[in-house]
Amino acid sequence: MAQSDDVYDVTGVNDSQAYLNDDSQFANDGHALQVKDDNGDRNIAGESNRDAGEEKTGAGGGEAMIGHGEFFDPDGDGVFSPFDTFNGFRALGYSIILSVFSAMIISTMSYPSLPSGHWLPDPFFRIHVKGLHKAKHGSDSGSFKRDGRFDEGRFDEFWNSHTDAPHAEITPFQLYAAVAERRLAYDFYGIFAAIFEWLATWLLFGYPSFHFDFKLAFEEIRKLFFGKDRITVDAAEWRKSLADTLKRACSGGNVKKEEVKGLYNGMAFYTVMDWQADAGNEWAKSLKRKHQGNPRRYL
Repeated sequence: MAQSDDVYDVTGVNDSQAYLNDDSQFANDGHALQVKDDNGDRNIAGESNRDAGEEKTGAGGGEAMIGHGEFFDPDGDGVFSPFDTFNGFRALGYSIILSVFSAMIISTMSYPSLPSGHWLPDPFFRIHVKGLHKAKHGSDSGSFKRDGRFDEGRFDEFWNSHTDAPHAEITPFQLYAAVAERRLAYDFYGIFAAIFEWLATWLLFGYPSFHFDFKLAFEEIRKLFFGKDRITVDAAEWRKSLADTLKRACSGGNVKKEEVKGLYNGMAFYTVMDWQADAGNEWAKSLKRKHQGNPRRYL
């Protein structure tokens, strides 16, 4: 077994005892541990060591998630209320009903975001921007680490596993499959939050280019039920045919990878707000004036 200043190498299957002997030393100095086998070197402990360190960073990390919340905090006081959330969604072009619904859903993050040492809930359901990382839910894409930092590697893994090459955009059906596949057992809140977040994302970037051919869908579905080639096999085959019919009737509605990444760090909010302001959205104009001194808009 060879040892350097930064890496501990264990060669061979029979050297497992050496791994155990070095484990305490690894925990003390935080260096990465590598195992050499027939497949070459691979880091088996570095990632878990970083994840453990994430929980210690607290509010000092998580710039991506903090940027996510700063859009709804134009006065920069570190908190935003359900009314601020409503204003933000209206400035992004969402309808009144969806903006009210979004403010209600996002306000559930108020209690997890409380600063350390605070146990009583905020009666006004205000959310603390620097504590947003504590409101991270399950059944998501896994792109945010526990301290709120954006992990591009995890995001790319999620994105590439649910899209087709060259992986530049995701279709509505691929997005549906991705959300369904990421569900965790009994994680009702996380599943609902993931559906809400991706639906809001799709409405923002995918819906404007989406088109559904009702005539084509009607004709194809009529054939399934009443045509001479109607499906007479089991329910699974019928569902597959119906899904294929709906796919043929849909066009557009894709969401680009860079758009999603822009939402993850919050920068896309400002871009969309500028678009809405130029289009005459008064909510966007008002929020844009409040954000004029925000340096994140010019990063």
